[in-house]
Amino acid sequence: MSQLPCPHCKDHGISWWQKYKAAKWAIIYCEKCGKRSCSHPFILVFYTMLYVWDVMLFGYLFYLTGNWWYALTLLAGWIILDIFSVYLPVCAMKPKAPTTTQS
Repeated sequence: MSQLPCPHCKDHGISWWQKYKAAKWAIIYCEKCGKRSCSHPFILVFYTMLYVWDVMLFGYLFYLTGNWWYALTLLAGWIILDIFSVYLPVCAMKPKAPTTTQS
């Protein structure tokens, strides 16, 4: 079911669902090589601010006016942002540092 290329091994080891979760600040793992990837953090900050702007602006306008068009606009904006979230670029993460215990 994997359809998207991994930034590490370039093999198709990332599913669409994993890429969707990566846009929600989740770390994803390649099914082929097992290495970690994520969406680029600087892009995610901007993308998260779009979500916040959508909810705050149209939710507040709906709260003030009671006009359902604002609620529908909020919902439409949320759906559009979710659809575009699978098109955010995925970047490779460095391997985890080995843990050491001190005696």
